[in-house]
Amino acid sequence: MITALLVLIATLLIGVPVAFSIGLASLAYFLAAGANLLVFPQQVIGQLSALSLVAIPFFILAGELMNTGGITMRIFNFALAVVGRVPGALGHANVLGSMLFAGMSGSAVADVASLGRVELKAMRENDYPDDLSVGLTVSSATLGPIIPPSINMVIYGSIAGVPVGLLFMGGVMPGVLSGAALMMTFAYIYRRRRLHTPRVATISIGSAFRSAFWALMTPVVLLGALFSGFATPTESAVIAAIYASIVALFVYKEMSYAQFFRALLSTTILSAAIMVILGLSAPLGYIIARDQVASQVAMTMVSTISDHSWLLLALALLLLIVGIFLEVAPAMIILVPIVSPPLVAAGIDPILLGVFIVYGLGIGLISPGLGMCLFVGSQISGMSLERVMLAVLPFIFPLIVVLLLMIPFPEIVTWIPTLVYGKY
Repeated sequence: MITALLVLIATLLIGVPVAFSIGLASLAYFLAAGANLLVFPQQVIGQLSALSLVAIPFFILAGELMNTGGITMRIFNFALAVVGRVPGALGHANVLGSMLFAGMSGSAVADVASLGRVELKAMRENDYPDDLSVGLTVSSATLGPIIPPSINMVIYGSIAGVPVGLLFMGGVMPGVLSGAALMMTFAYIYRRRRLHTPRVATISIGSAFRSAFWALMTPVVLLGALFSGFATPTESAVIAAIYASIVALFVYKEMSYAQFFRALLSTTILSAAIMVILGLSAPLGYIIARDQVASQVAMTMVSTISDHSWLLLALALLLLIVGIFLEVAPAMIILVPIVSPPLVAAGIDPILLGVFIVYGLGIGLISPGLGMCLFVGSQISGMSLERVMLAVLPFIFPLIVVLLLMIPFPEIVTWIPTLVYGKY
């Protein structure tokens, strides 16, 4: 493990792209440990063969089509109309737009790749500092896996045997609180830096709603398909892409067939970049599992701590550390079978635990290390990965605060599921 860490640091210092640094570090471990080298490509191929990953290119395609066909812009304009009178309106619209888009994509990566382009362009054109614009845009994308629908919650539900519908409902309040926390953090930074940005002209909320009606119907269609059992989350990604195509081509009529094919090309390029990162991160997950690093920490935590609050606090620390090194899905595959059964047996609500784990690992999407949203944010902004990491740091704190608030106030997660289903 030390060999892999040294190689990772050395390759990063000489400027090797992060994805390939991770791959080289993992390969160095295999060579130093005398492990079977065939496992390396098997891990890469196995990771990329996961059916759930099919949703990523389709959600990205849906985002590209929404962006090209005027759907994303209408969502952003509606969000801007709602908060247009607030100082720093574009920043608040950035977060509100991400909350709305979260109900359409279920993916933080898709949020950054599609709506993030619109948000970042608007903030740059209105003289918002680049670091503040990029940091907020990338951070607000973490709402995607929390506000339903959420691919990560489906993965957790399938592993832990927890009803996905309850997990979706449990994610609503944490998602809303996270959005509010990001807005307050942005407002604090905006005032502290004494920024004076031009006031953005907006249309009335009614006009913005009428213009964005078919765009805002997207989460209704997706959640309806999911809750009715008509479609799986992966299939809902296909529905999202088809719905976005119909609305963009035939309802709003703002996208030509040439633009449609350009959206396909852009989706292919971005999906390929993400898949390379995902694939080369798989051997690292294998290394952590092989050396039983995560499992030893988890078992020690469960066996030595009895109080629920301290258990969840220790779990939060574990999730934040693991999220630095592993993508959310592999991390859940490793951790959930180990920590979920003993924690549920200890009396922790299974819905609270599921949302807590998904949320905690989701912060890893913007944590320095393997944060997927950082890579996409760097790609769409043209900023170096190091600058994006620094820009995101102020917005990680409020997300951690919301995570910790779930410990003394579990009702943040359990209130809506209990309201709908009673004692589940």
